[in-house]
Amino acid sequence: MLKKKGFTLVEMIVVIAIIGVLAAFLVPSLLGYVRKARRTADIAAAKEIHNNVNQIITEDRLIEWKSSSRGGASVFTHAMESFYSKQGSSYKKIIKGENAYYNKIDNDGNPYTLIPVAVLDTNGSGKWVNIDQEQQPFVYQLNAQMENSKGNVNVPAKYEPKNSEDTLNRWFLCYRGDNPSEIEIWIGCKQGKKTNYSGQGKPMYRVYPDPTY
Repeated sequence: MLKKKGFTLVEMIVVIAIIGVLAAFLVPSLLGYVRKARRTADIAAAKEIHNNVNQIITEDRLIEWKSSSRGGASVFTHAMESFYSKQGSSYKKIIKGENAYYNKIDNDGNPYTLIPVAVLDTNGSGKWVNIDQEQQPFVYQLNAQMENSKGNVNVPAKYEPKNSEDTLNRWFLCYRGDNPSEIEIWIGCKQGKKTNYSGQGKPMYRVYPDPTY
C-alpha cells in the first residue's frame, strides 16, 4: 500500500511565495476599489443634498418659523430669502474676511469667499443646523424634505483622503459669495484628532459639484 506524501518544505515555500506575489498585486487594487466606491458614495450623497436645496429654492415656499429675536413670535419668510440672508453676524464676519476657513480657490485658480448656510454632522445623531438665525426657515424646510424623502437626515461620510489634515466629520452647505447661484456641498471638520476648530468648523474639501478630493 502506497503512503500519501505531504508537501515538501520547498513546495510550501514556493506556494507561500506565489500567494505573496498575488497579494502584492491584488490587495492594493482591492483597497483602491474600496476607496473609490466610498468616494463615489459621498459624491452621490452630496449631489442628493444639492438637489434638495435647489428644489426648495426653486419652489420658494413661504415658511412659518419662531424668531427668537422677536420673542418667539411667528414670522413668515420665503425659502430663498432665508437661504441668501445677509443679516446674520457670521455672514458679516465672513464677508469682511474675518474667518479664513471660508477663503477658497476655485478650479481656475480664482479666489472666492464661501458662504455657509448650514452644517450637518456625519455621525447621524442630528439634523442640519443653520449658521445664522435668519437661515432657520430654510434649514427647517431642508430637514423636513430629507426626512420625507428618505426617512431621516442621516448622511454618513465614508471616504477620507490619504492626505487629509484631520478627521472629516461635518457636512457644509454653502454658496459662492461672488456667484450665489453656485451652491456647493463641502465636507470638513469641527472636532478632530488634531484640532478643534472655532465657530462652525472648517470646510476642507468640496464634494459637489467638481469634487476636490
